[in-house]
Amino acid sequence: MTFDFGIFDSFDLGDSTPGQVIDARLNFAVHAERSGITHYHVTEHHGTPLSVCPSPSLFLAALSQRTRTMRIGALVHVLPSYEPLRLAEEIATLDQLTHGRLDVGVGSGVNPHELAYFGVDGDKARALYSEILDVVTRALATGRMTHTGTLLRDYDVELSVGSVQRPYPPLWYASSNTATAEWAGANNVNFVGRWNGGGFAPAADAFWRAWDTRGDTAAPRPRLGTAAHVYIGATDGAAVERFRKANDVFARQLTKLWHDHGNHKVDVLYDTDATMANGNSLVGSAETVRDLLVEQVRRAPANYFEGTFAYGDLTSTEAEANLTAFAETVMPAVRAAAGGR
Repeated sequence: MTFDFGIFDSFDLGDSTPGQVIDARLNFAVHAERSGITHYHVTEHHGTPLSVCPSPSLFLAALSQRTRTMRIGALVHVLPSYEPLRLAEEIATLDQLTHGRLDVGVGSGVNPHELAYFGVDGDKARALYSEILDVVTRALATGRMTHTGTLLRDYDVELSVGSVQRPYPPLWYASSNTATAEWAGANNVNFVGRWNGGGFAPAADAFWRAWDTRGDTAAPRPRLGTAAHVYIGATDGAAVERFRKANDVFARQLTKLWHDHGNHKVDVLYDTDATMANGNSLVGSAETVRDLLVEQVRRAPANYFEGTFAYGDLTSTEAEANLTAFAETVMPAVRAAAGGR
């Protein structure tokens, strides 16, 4: 299997207007496809400037008409915030619009304040997520949603549209937790985590052990990899200086909702120096970023990397230059390193 590269986008407001952010990201995705990026994943957030595009499906519908080969999807749909029948129909319709290029990320949500906006108790989110995942995937696989609810209501309805990919589009999950990595491997779910100073490596090992025990040698190998913010500059010093400003803007958007509720526990996760030190942000010259990512790939059995290249107050021109340098210098070296393991 080749080593592939994707993009993770949160649509943070930065110093632009919502319309400017969305237009820029559509153009950026086209540039990414031309640069050899194989997946474009978007996040879902509500009531926060971390995302000015709170409905992934709307953006993905537009993006389906602007791209031709790149796989696109949400990472993740926050399942507890959805009505299951509508979500199943949206997934099937998006898969039709993309002609079978849809990825479906699933999760229970990381911000209890956002879940509360939908009337979801954070303590029940995980159980609700599990029930929705089961009912939606069975509906897509069979063409009919039939369900006797525990947390959900009962369903018995035929879907008017089915997915192109059978039994349903490939599932994706994002976490660095070893237990969830093991679950993803056992269920043939693509998995993306954070490097976290090397903490990703045991999660990756757990993923492949669980995948191997399935005994399904005919199944294609799923994607397993890390995600990180990336900034490439002419020199290490110039890159760090520009990244610090852009990341400060991004972190301000990310933490605003938490801070509005008097919660500062996530601040450390996006501290500029900490995120560079633990490998969750890759910053420097093209050669420095190349070496940082090659080292991660040599230490963990990954076959995928997902970068965030547009964020904070980076302009469209800066974001495209950032990705271009990554594609020209970093991607070939990482593929060579992965092939030599």
